[in-house]
Order: sequence, then structure tokens, then C-alpha cells
Amino acid sequence: MTGATIEEIEGRLGSENLTLVDSRAPRVWEEAETKAAGAIRIPPDEAEKHIADVSRDDYIVTYCT
Repeated sequence: MTGATIEEIEGRLGSENLTLVDSRAPRVWEEAETKAAGAIRIPPDEAEKHIADVSRDDYIVTYCT
């Protein structure tokens, strides 16, 4: 597991090899005014159920608030 800067992520946007994972809790996600376009939503308590939805070949960015 590593960190990434905003600049690194912006440089990969639009790439076939980037997966954004929104891992905010359901209540926080529902109340959010902004959601990243193209992100898949995987709540923390459902991560194991959705592990197959994320390609291990991709650069994966998981974010929450």
C-alpha cells in the first residue's frame, strides 16, 4: 500500500489502468455534494463482496472522507 499525490492521480485520469474506489460510509456518501466521475462505490463494510470488481492490474485509488 502506498500513497499518491493529487498530481499523480490527475496524471492518470482517463487512463485505462486507473480505478477510483469511493469507500465512504453510506451516510457520508449519500450526503456528499461531490462524487468523482467514473468511481466505483465500495463501502468499507462490503469490501470483501466487491473484491472481484477491481482489477489487480489497475492502479487503484481508494478514497474516503
